[in-house]
Amino acid sequence: MKRKINHELVKRLRTERAWSQEELAIASGLSNRTIQRMERDGKASSNSVKSIAAALAVDSQSLETSPNSRQLGYISGVILGYAGVALGSICAVLAVYWNLTNGGTAHEAGSALGIVGLITGLSCALIGWFSFRYK
Repeated sequence: MKRKINHELVKRLRTERAWSQEELAIASGLSNRTIQRMERDGKASSNSVKSIAAALAVDSQSLETSPNSRQLGYISGVILGYAGVALGSICAVLAVYWNLTNGGTAHEAGSALGIVGLITGLSCALIGWFSFRYK
């Protein structure tokens, strides 16, 4: 099973020791290709993470990315999405109310509601896309 690791930390620890990828591969007992893949993709097997951690003299858990930091970005994106829906709904209701109380017709109120709904929907889609993309 592949685990997500902080590949930037692995690379930084390796360069602090002035090791090449090949030297880290020798020290860890892994192939050079595995080291290249880990530093590029940030994915490694449990055994590879343990081998790298031992070679770099760090705890293997310190090399793993924190799921909490990824979840925090996702959760904040979801919260912003729901806040956008709520704000858009309030604006839509206010637009319809304002239109009807100022002598507008139901057709004009419906058009205003549709425009506000469109803007709200697009905003929520963008928020959701950004929260997924950058989580």
